[in-house]
Amino acid sequence: MSAVFKSKVPIQVRFNDVDIIGHVSNTVYLNYYDAGKMDYFDQVIPEIDFSGLAVVGASIKIDYLKPIFMRYNIYVETRISVLGNKSFTMEHLLINSDNGDLLSTCTAVVVCFDIKAQTSCVIPDDWRKRIIEFEGEQLIIK
Repeated sequence: MSAVFKSKVPIQVRFNDVDIIGHVSNTVYLNYYDAGKMDYFDQVIPEIDFSGLAVVGASIKIDYLKPIFMRYNIYVETRISVLGNKSFTMEHLLINSDNGDLLSTCTAVVVCFDIKAQTSCVIPDDWRKRIIEFEGEQLIIK
């Protein structure tokens, strides 16, 4: 069974995303993946306000499979693949809307974080429940 990505958001390639070689700079991809994260959170955990209890990145790996050019129509798909006690792993795909080509993949470990205490914390039960319901049986729970 291949992974199911329920969160899908179109990405606009902007003029300033493109480097001197004519394709999207590798430094911009993270912005595209962040748009995927926000869409996911808006769907699954919309009350995250990022001022009290939030999430922070702990690790990120991006694979650049094919270049993205200025006029490409692309979208990012996002899912949580692994749910731990204080952290979870998000997976992202950047896909060419016109031909279905997989352009880039990303895996990011995200940690639940108490802004006031400046420390990691346990993922709230209601967040866990909604992530489990949204991802279904494909989710690995540790």
